[in-house]
Amino acid sequence: MAEGYARASGRPGVAIATSGPGATNLVTPIADAWMDSTPLVCITGQVRTSLIGTDAFQEIDATGITLPNRQALVARARRRGAAGSDEGRLPRRDDGPLRPVLVDVAKDVQEAELDFSYPAEVDLPGWRPPHKVHARQIAQAAKTIAAAQKPILYVGGGVLNGDATAQLLELAEAARCRW
Repeated sequence: MAEGYARASGRPGVAIATSGPGATNLVTPIADAWMDSTPLVCITGQVRTSLIGTDAFQEIDATGITLPNRQALVARARRRGAAGSDEGRLPRRDDGPLRPVLVDVAKDVQEAELDFSYPAEVDLPGWRPPHKVHARQIAQAAKTIAAAQKPILYVGGGVLNGDATAQLLELAEAARCRW
């Protein structure tokens, strides 16, 4: 549902799951969101920090099984949690391709109490992916496409999210792709 919401609205969808099977049930939608450049925020439960790495009941390495997504394991309570860190920030359109984010929160952190007050200013800088592509890679790709007898373009949701449908059509026509 969170992925459908994200696709329909263009805003990040949010899914929350328990530790263990709840986290593993999110692996497929997270992979799908990665492939289709869908903004998705997944928050999963984790065992207590003292039990991490002990194969405790319902312990799953949620951050490990969802690589290469942005993810964070929140293992201690603090005023500025994972949402203020580089890994746990929300996906934004100016970040480049929209990708899913996973925040795995240990049980003792979920239960922790702390004093909190909203800061006067919120600074959540976006991730800035490199926007330059090596010229030789572009030249090689163009050469390969031009030499293809029956080129096939396999594209994902990033074309729609990036408003690049006109460029895709131009490439398809130049490459003599049929549809």
